[in-house]
Amino acid sequence: MLPRSLRRAAGLAAASLSVLVAGCGGGGGSDSATAASFSPAAVFPASAALANVCTVEGQKRWVRSYLDESYLWWDEVREVDSSRYATAAAYYDALLVKTLDGNGQPRDRFSTSMSTAVANILQGVPAAAGPAVAVGSASPVPFTSTLVSGGGRKVGYVLFNEHRQGAQDALITAFQGLKTAAIQDLVLDLRYNPGGFLYIAQTAAAMVAGPSVEGQVFERLTYSARRAADTARDVFHFSTRVTTAETTYPVGTALPQLDLPRVYILASQYTCSASESIINSLRGIGVQVILVGDRTCGKPYGFHRRDNCGQAYFPIEFKISNALGFDGYSSGFPVQCRVVENPLKALGATDEPLLAAALTHIDSGACPAGSAAGVLVESAIHSPLERAGAPASTDPMYQPGWDGRKLLN
Repeated sequence: MLPRSLRRAAGLAAASLSVLVAGCGGGGGSDSATAASFSPAAVFPASAALANVCTVEGQKRWVRSYLDESYLWWDEVREVDSSRYATAAAYYDALLVKTLDGNGQPRDRFSTSMSTAVANILQGVPAAAGPAVAVGSASPVPFTSTLVSGGGRKVGYVLFNEHRQGAQDALITAFQGLKTAAIQDLVLDLRYNPGGFLYIAQTAAAMVAGPSVEGQVFERLTYSARRAADTARDVFHFSTRVTTAETTYPVGTALPQLDLPRVYILASQYTCSASESIINSLRGIGVQVILVGDRTCGKPYGFHRRDNCGQAYFPIEFKISNALGFDGYSSGFPVQCRVVENPLKALGATDEPLLAAALTHIDSGACPAGSAAGVLVESAIHSPLERAGAPASTDPMYQPGWDGRKLLN
């Protein structure tokens, strides 16, 4: 099986939907031997007053204050002896809340940190200065096609691998072609998609839906009780137009909307965060979402990016819910058709098991006979990453260091 440390991060800016939600996490765990009592009554200086003091101790002081201000579980943080940690990043990880949740998993298996250079690469953000760096080894939307099901229905297929900058432009172009083709059903392949910028998820969901989606709630962000003003502010709505521009399509561009009552999503344990936002937000407004493959990763949380002294920090800051108030998918969304992956079959081919199952369901309303628990299987010979269109195994989002969840992230 592919290592579950293969994840990517994403950063958020709450004033707009450039919030970034991604299936990522920091390695390591807290030192329980040095853990002290909870300290919600402790008073810390404002993190802004401590920023850019780049000694190790200065960075640690900033980390502690920033978590106290921003962390969703700020009042559950246990104090640890900061002198036991050689770096601010290690100290930060030791402070994260790892108590078990109702699913028996660490409450926080997603917060992470990394160098600002790595964060820029993973988010597709060009460096402000210095030599150019690669921001992705392949298109986030490798290909789109129009198929005909066995029953004669015209079906659009979109492979969507990453919610990084540039993905929105690629998706709009893809959906324009599908709208022109007058497809009757859509299969959105998110099996490799670990999440990313929330504005891209909002655009993707809006293009699946129709004009009546305008102004309806896309998602609500709920912060800690001490950040009630942020909770009241951060209610995001569907729009039929581009609200956050990338390169090709400016703000205000009308989106190509398919106006579909249902959508098929191909999913796996790597379908995470912003990808799950597409599922949850569409269900919140009454669009039927049929999942094929394997249970998703389960991340109804998000974060903002904050940099200090060359390190980017992504502590979980809020929980995400849809228009119906639903946020209960921390164990992942179950699929309607559980299908075993076959790495030897080409993505987008009608005999590829997940797509074939979706086509069967489109025609019959039922899953194919013999469906079983599906997983992304990696053998010594064949890997799901070896297929055309799949993210390369050398892609930054598949490198070690993103395994805060350990088991399913």
